[in-house]
Amino acid sequence: MPRHVDPVARRRDILLATTSVLAQGGMRGLSVRTVAERLGGSTTLVTHYYPTMKDLLDELSTSMVESWDEEFAGLERGIDDPRARLMVLLEWLLPVDEQTRIEESARINLLADELTGSDHRKTFRAWERQVRRLLRDHLVDLLPEDAIDGAVELLRVVINGVVLSAIEHPRDWPRPRQLAVVEDALGGLGLPAPTARESDGREARSPRDEETRA
Repeated sequence: MPRHVDPVARRRDILLATTSVLAQGGMRGLSVRTVAERLGGSTTLVTHYYPTMKDLLDELSTSMVESWDEEFAGLERGIDDPRARLMVLLEWLLPVDEQTRIEESARINLLADELTGSDHRKTFRAWERQVRRLLRDHLVDLLPEDAIDGAVELLRVVINGVVLSAIEHPRDWPRPRQLAVVEDALGGLGLPAPTARESDGREARSPRDEETRA
């Protein structure tokens, strides 16, 4: 009897392999063949589910955003302090482990290449708007209304800068250094440093300890 293949699991494996290839070689290193090689099979293993590269990249970008939405939905459960909730969000946006560095590298390579199609660019632009909405929502209880827009811009720039630094120099940018830069940015906004209890709680339920954005 032919071996049963779970199509959902197979698609997930293909998307994970595509993410790894993109992170390592960018768009120029991405092909059906390189994805199939990463999976240890023939090109038909990929084309059976994704007939064209556009089909594959469109689903990759959509699945990334959907998985991020699903993951973040449960991270703040049980956290009432607005300062602690903001820090959970900011840490979640950082590439604090190997898997998230791979995903961020893939996303950046996907968006930076001139050959990238417009559909998944639109998907990531929609996600960027969502991130800014999340930042605003998390700042409402911490800052005056007239200071929120500027704070959103500052935090988004800081996060993007830390992401790029951590991808370019991963050994120099471990999780503690990334978080320290974010804490400095919050201090610049006039937000108090976290208490020992808050820090312990955040450490105990680090987003990346619970689930990666795979």
